[in-house]
Amino acid sequence: MEGYVYVEVDEKLRHLLQLIFTDEFMRENTNFDNFEAFQYSSAVITNWKSEHMVYAKLLMDNFVKESTCFQSWDEMVMTASDQKFGKPKTA
Repeated sequence: MEGYVYVEVDEKLRHLLQLIFTDEFMRENTNFDNFEAFQYSSAVITNWKSEHMVYAKLLMDNFVKESTCFQSWDEMVMTASDQKFGKPKTA
């Protein structure tokens, strides 16, 4: 399916998302107080509780653009990861 993203979701991934998307991060960078509120608002785009998450990349990125300071879901994830774990060093 072109334009769609398929992600297998296990407990490790759920835990990682909860870890990087802290309440502080969400309040500073989004229109939401926490990641749970973000998930609830974007539930029309994807089923966050499913074992197999499928979403239209364009739809998700547009939702992120409208409700956060990021241009895409990938940018939001990378920024949260970098803030939590430190930015990887480049050669």
